[in-house]
Amino acid sequence: MIGAGACVTISPVPKRVVWSRRRSRGALAAALLLAAPLLAADDAPEQARLKAAKKAQDALVAAARLGDLGQVRAQLQAGTDVNARDGSQRTALMQAVRAGQLPVIRALLEARPNLDLRDADGKTALMEAARRKESLPALYLVAAGADVNLTDRDGWTALMFAAREGTLATAQALIRAPKQSSLDVVAKDTSALGLAVDRGRHELVRELIEAGSGLRKPEIRGRALQLAAEKEYADIVRTLMEAKAPLGFSTWENEPPLQAAAARGHWAVVEALLEAGLSPDEVDRGGQTALMKAAAGGHDKVVASLLRLGATPDLADRDGWTALMFAGAHSSSGSVAAIRDLVRAGALLDRRAGPDGKTPLMMAAEKGNELATEELLHAGARADLKSRGKSALDLALAEGNKRCAVILGYVEKPTR
Repeated sequence: MIGAGACVTISPVPKRVVWSRRRSRGALAAALLLAAPLLAADDAPEQARLKAAKKAQDALVAAARLGDLGQVRAQLQAGTDVNARDGSQRTALMQAVRAGQLPVIRALLEARPNLDLRDADGKTALMEAARRKESLPALYLVAAGADVNLTDRDGWTALMFAAREGTLATAQALIRAPKQSSLDVVAKDTSALGLAVDRGRHELVRELIEAGSGLRKPEIRGRALQLAAEKEYADIVRTLMEAKAPLGFSTWENEPPLQAAAARGHWAVVEALLEAGLSPDEVDRGGQTALMKAAAGGHDKVVASLLRLGATPDLADRDGWTALMFAGAHSSSGSVAAIRDLVRAGALLDRRAGPDGKTPLMMAAEKGNELATEELLHAGARADLKSRGKSALDLALAEGNKRCAVILGYVEKPTR
């Protein structure tokens, strides 16, 4: 309570505080508005610089691809990044290599780029160079120190690309590179040695073997030997045999080299394998010999080579089938000569196989193999033997093989 006559003073401070807050907010807003053009002005040169740099980089990569040496030198002298990439993550060096622009490649190498950068597929400039039909790009890169052991996304090295489609000189440079340590890289069961064999590149196969490819991984040489047998590369087979490639190597198809060659009628490869010391009677995982494989394919020349070089004529597989039975079941003219050679070598004409006890003649008649049926009869096979009560003639008629039936003595009754 204020007494009478007292003087009361009211302070204006709160009002002044409110005014000061309003002033500070306004000042801040004004400052920001004034600063915005300044910030934009500061950003503009940077953006322009980045755009100019990107334009120069694109020009460098394009010039490298087109072989414009003058433009490439101009961009490099202006300070353009030699490692700049395009949309596919390829550098000027990669594009020059892909286009085979040798002067540009030399100019770019003088600028000391990163030689081991990768594109979107994981390939380096050296991998691209290794694929080319000219050697110099790869030779330049190897000499400059490019890493020869890198792999792309599929696990392929530069040497693998060279073995498949590059030059011998490129492959030799990669093989002899001081830091080479990837001779035996395998990608999806494929190696440089296997690729060289697949392309029939005998000289490169020799180079790889001399460099030690497959020395510590016998399966590499084993696969190469099998592939050479399948492709009928007799000279490469001999080279691999001399390098002591594993003779009995098998893939998931259960085919060692000898069986693979015999099944395809590659008599020269068969002879090369046997002359190198392979046993003609070795069996695969299914219990079949090369002689059975050759007979089953009607490859009479292979049958003759195998018999001449010591194959046993009357061995049986797990189902009791002999080479003569396989020959009888095969419908080709080659089966006739194969049957003749097998019989002369001592194959039993009337041997039975399986729970049904069928003979080679029964098998030929049932399959409708007229030539084989006739040759077996001529050789002295018995037509009166039966399997489950049926003779070769009965089996031929049951299958509708009337021509075989006629050969076996069938006479059709005349209709009235």
